[in-house]
Amino acid sequence: MKILFLTMFRISDVYERNLYSDLMRYFANQGHTVYIVTPVERRHKMPTSITEQNGMYLLKVATLNLQKTNVIEKGIGAIILEYQFLRAINKHFANIRFDLVLYSTPPITFTHIVNAIKSRVKAVTYLLLKDIFPQNAIDLGMIKQGSLLHRFFLRKEKALYRISDFIGCMSPAIVTFLLQHNPGLDPAKVEVNPNKLGAKV
Repeated sequence: MKILFLTMFRISDVYERNLYSDLMRYFANQGHTVYIVTPVERRHKMPTSITEQNGMYLLKVATLNLQKTNVIEKGIGAIILEYQFLRAINKHFANIRFDLVLYSTPPITFTHIVNAIKSRVKAVTYLLLKDIFPQNAIDLGMIKQGSLLHRFFLRKEKALYRISDFIGCMSPAIVTFLLQHNPGLDPAKVEVNPNKLGAKV
């Protein structure tokens, strides 16, 4: 399979040890070709670049600062991220017919990308839902309930749930919360997918 992985988590090297790099190496070790798209924030002063190691392609996309920055830059950066990612994907992976698209939380700004790729190549899409956004941002006081920004992200959230073929949640409690707050969501496509990798990578 050709697997595309979208994440807002910065991956500097496919051999670093973290949940997502470990998962991508596991897929590569099973004979799949992996394409990772990750941000490289403005503070690092690096251009968009691509590297390949043992069947794993790492596309680092130059973005605004997304973490440890002011709310305005973080908000604008999150909004334009999907366009920056999609432009880079169309440039570097234009001829790749992906079989599976994986994307991790907080992923709601990936809606346009996932929809575009799904329409183009009919890939299966899987959302790795580790937390609930924008609800967690409201709980942390980062955005205001009912604000314009909240409503924007809420629409993105609902749209992403609709276009995802499967949604993997970290715990049964998140499954319950998701279904309770999204009554139109098909329960058959929601499952528990904990932060565990049962194979050595």
